Amino acid sequence: MSWTSEAWKRIAPLYDKVIHMPFNQELQSGTLPKETFKFYMAQDAFYLGEFGKALSTISGRLNDLDKVLAFSEFAAGAIVVERALHESYFKTLGLPDEVDPSPSCLLYTNYIRNQASFANIEKAVAAILPCFWIYKEVGDYIYAQQGSSENPYKNWIDTYAGEEFATSVAKALEITDQLAEKASPAAREEMFEAFEMASKLEWMFWDSAYRLEKWPV
Repeated sequence: MSWTSEAWKRIAPLYDKVIHMPFNQELQSGTLPKETFKFYMAQDAFYLGEFGKALSTISGRLNDLDKVLAFSEFAAGAIVVERALHESYFKTLGLPDEVDPSPSCLLYTNYIRNQASFANIEKAVAAILPCFWIYKEVGDYIYAQQGSSENPYKNWIDTYAGEEFATSVAKALEITDQLAEKASPAAREEMFEAFEMASKLEWMFWDSAYRLEKWPV
């Protein structure tokens, strides 16, 4: 069994909770309140900027030039390609240019940037993988389940269920498995731990958006 297959097996119960959480169920049906989606998009815009920085950091730490190039392209995709989707919603939803991150958003972005900078490279790559993989799986699930083409969140759904994003995810999975093949058993276990932690933070990110999470003090 490949490392990624085992990793997904470990988080399968969590993924089931992700697709059945109110945020994604209402996104699928198109009934998610506009204010909730607006809050989510603002937080996600902040997240993508930090995610792009983490990907760029990882790119600079890799030795194989093909992997360096791949992560450079991932970083560009996070900051430029996916940001275009946010900019379209920024206009329609009236989102501010400057976003203050919620507690969960800040926790998640600090985690991935810390791993990208200081963890061993295999663990760093494992830590950023859920943002690729879980989003792709959720996008595919919602795309297959949605009942109406009039869903107001169709652009979001189409982006994460699209072929371009699928290609990036497949490349990220391939690179992760290649790194895991050469890693020690201890390093592979650290990769699993990082992957599981980031997957939990994915759930927390969606949950915090649904609750319109604010700083308590």
